This record gives sequence, C-alpha cells and structure tokens, in this order.
Amino acid sequence: MASPFPVTQWTAVVDLCRDGSPEARQAALERLCTDYWYPLYVFARRQGHPHPDSEDLTQGFFHYLLERDLFSAASQELGKLRTFLLTVFQRYIGDVRGREQAQKRGGGKELLSLDVGQAESRYEAEPQDFATPEAHFDRSWAMSVLHASLNDLGESERSAGRGAQFAVVEAFLNPTGVAESSYEAAAAELGMNGEAVRKVVSRLRAKFRDCLRQQIAATLHEPTTAQVDEELVALKAALRS
Repeated sequence: MASPFPVTQWTAVVDLCRDGSPEARQAALERLCTDYWYPLYVFARRQGHPHPDSEDLTQGFFHYLLERDLFSAASQELGKLRTFLLTVFQRYIGDVRGREQAQKRGGGKELLSLDVGQAESRYEAEPQDFATPEAHFDRSWAMSVLHASLNDLGESERSAGRGAQFAVVEAFLNPTGVAESSYEAAAAELGMNGEAVRKVVSRLRAKFRDCLRQQIAATLHEPTTAQVDEELVALKAALRS
C-alpha cells in the first residue's frame, strides 16, 4: 500500500544529492537542517565544548556533509534523519579535535546560513539534568520537531486568513509554555465567547497533531504510519526523560 505521506524532505535531499546540481544540493540541505541544527549544538555543549567551539562545530558540520557528499553515499536504508545526523556529527567532532579553529569553521569556505546567534541563550534555558549528551540531543530534537510543526500550523492559518486569531490562541498550543491569559481573556480580545475560543483551540490542536505527524514523516525515509507512530512514541519519551 502506498504511504499516506508525501515525498519527505529527507528523501528529497538524498535524491538531489545523488542527481542534482551543487546549488540544488546546498539549498535542499539548508531547508532540511534549518529546523534541526540546534539539537546538534546542544549535543556539542553537553559534551563539554565551549560556546564558540560548539557554534563552529555546528556550522562546520553542514559544510562537512556537503564536502564529503555523505547524503549521496548513504544507503537505501536511511532510517531516521535524527539518528543519521547525530552519528555523523559524532564522527565529525572526532575528526576536528586537535585541529585549528579555522578548520572547525570549514577551512574558510562559505558555510550554510544558520541562525546560531541565539544558541547560547537558548541553551542556558535548557534543563541540565539529563544523564547523557545523547539524551539531551533527543529532547532538543523533539522540541525542534514540535516548534517546526507549530510554525507549519501558523503558516497554514495565516494563509487561510486566520493569522490574527492564531496569534491570540497560539499560547494555548505552544509546547514550551502555558498560556498566561485565560480563555476568557482571549475571547475578549477576539470578540468571541469563551466556549467559541475553546472550540478554536480544539480545532487547532487536531491540526497541530496532523502537522506533527507530517513533520516527523519528513525526517524519515519512505515513512509508513507505523514508523511515524514509533518515532512519535520515542519523541514523547525524550520529552518525559
């Protein structure tokens, strides 16, 4: 039976890396990794690398992926993007240990444009009681998937002309916090009653679950419903650990 999911970002990147132009490969990799560079930064920090070195390692890693053409060399059994990136990142960290800082930065070559400016402030807000860097990576990855799903939902609502409404109720959906305002306060701002706002939030939560499954599917190679379910369970466990 055909997969209910479209061709994923993960699969598209591999196909482009095998058959696309250098420009297309870089663009595809940048799109894929924009949401997922931060867990790698967290992993480097939890391994004991200072803030500047962790930034350099994270930035340089994506150049390393392109330079070594590792996506096109990947086997057909690609599995999870999460596992692939962490495995290769650990190998990359081992490769750059003891080298000059310029080498960590990719030898002066242009790197992918990633917004690492706020990385350390985000890292300082992370819980610090995880047993291993791998556990901290898994939690950060799960949070990145949730945020990417919320961003997708917001884009969908704005495209449908409900952007102002979404801006008010987004706090009830945000995985990182609790809405400071009540349903009644949101209702007053939107000119609705509290029950109507609850129905809006209920609708958006259902859409958020769909966005979350699509986002998870985008990090799997040829995903099935069962594989998405399995990864969803793993990400929930990472958030609870």
